[in-house]
Amino acid sequence: MKRLITVLAVAALAGAWGLAQNAPVSSLTIPVIVKATNSQYWQYVFAGAKAAAKDLGINVKTLGAPAESDVAQEISILEDAVTQNPPAIVIAPTAYDPLAAPIEKATKAGIPVIVIDSSVNTNAYASFLSTDNEAAGRLAADQLAAAIKAKTGSDSGNVAYLTALPNVGSLTARDKGFTEEIASKYPNLKVVDHRYGNNDPAKALSNTNDILTKYPDLVGIFADNNMMGDGAGRSVQENNKTGKISLVAFDTDDQEISFLKSGVIDALIVQDPYMMGYAGVWYAAAAHFGARLPKNLDTGVSAVTKANIDQQPAVGLLDASKRRSPHDSSRRTTSRTSSGRCPSSASSPSVSCSR
Repeated sequence: MKRLITVLAVAALAGAWGLAQNAPVSSLTIPVIVKATNSQYWQYVFAGAKAAAKDLGINVKTLGAPAESDVAQEISILEDAVTQNPPAIVIAPTAYDPLAAPIEKATKAGIPVIVIDSSVNTNAYASFLSTDNEAAGRLAADQLAAAIKAKTGSDSGNVAYLTALPNVGSLTARDKGFTEEIASKYPNLKVVDHRYGNNDPAKALSNTNDILTKYPDLVGIFADNNMMGDGAGRSVQENNKTGKISLVAFDTDDQEISFLKSGVIDALIVQDPYMMGYAGVWYAAAAHFGARLPKNLDTGVSAVTKANIDQQPAVGLLDASKRRSPHDSSRRTTSRTSSGRCPSSASSPSVSCSR
C-alpha cells in the first residue's frame, strides 16, 4: 500500500510538473493543518510533510490548534490560510460537520484541499488520504480477543472501550469497527462500558479507574487513540493489572511504546501519519499543477506487538526519524514520467492531468 501511494503521488505530480516547467516552484508554500500540535502523532505528520517539501523543493507551513478539542481554533486557522491564497491546503479536520463549510469555501476559492486522517461532511476536496478506520477497529478487536485468550485461555468476558472525543469521523469509524467485530465474531465477549475522555490522558486514567472498580472481572480494554492509551495504560499499571487485563490502544507515542515493551499494552494499532503528511503534500502540489487525483486513498494500518516491534515496518512506523524518504525508492518512476506528458493509463490508472 505504501509503495502504491508513493507511485501514484509521484506519477501524479511528475505528469503535472511538466505542465509548469516555467513556474517558480521554490516559491510555493503549502499550509499543513493538523488537529493538534500537542501530540506526537501529528508531529509525525509534520515530519512527513517536511520530507516531501524537501524532496519537491517547495515549502510547507505547519499549523494546528493546541488541542484536538479546539474545533473553533482549527476553523480560524483554515480561514486565515484561505485568505493567503496558497497553492493548496492539506488539512486533518477535527470534526465532521463544523469543518465542512470552511473546506467548501476554500475549494470555491480555487484552492485545492487535500483532506487527511479524518472524514468531513462534504465532497468538496481534491483527495482524501486516510486509514480505513472501520477495518482498523476490526483489527483492534481481533488483537484484543487474541490477547485475552492468551491470558485466560478463552476469548470471553467483559470488555470496555475509551473514545477520545465524540463526533470525530475517524474515531467514530474505528469504534464502529471494533464494536461490530466483537459482536459478530466474538459472541462470548461483552462490551459493558464506554467512556469519552476529552482527548485527555488524565481523564482516560480516571475513566479506566472507574471502570475497573465497577467491573472487577474486566478482561480487556480498547483505547481509540494515543491519549486514551496513555491514560488507560497508567491505570492498568497503577492498579497492578499488568498481565491480567488485556489492553489494545490506537496510534503511538513514547509512553505507549514503553507500555508495549513492559507488557502493560498488548498491541498498538498503528496508522502511518508520516505517509499521510508526505503523500498529502505531494498530492497538494500535484493538484495545484492540474493533476486529477484519486478521490480516496487508504494509507494502511498495522498491529505492533512485542513480537514484531523490532522488525520492519514497525520500526519506521514507531519512529519517523528512522524512515527513509519514499522519494528515494521512487526516482525511476519520476524519471519515466517527468517528460511533461501526462502518465499513461497503463502506468498510472488512478491519475490524469488537465491541459
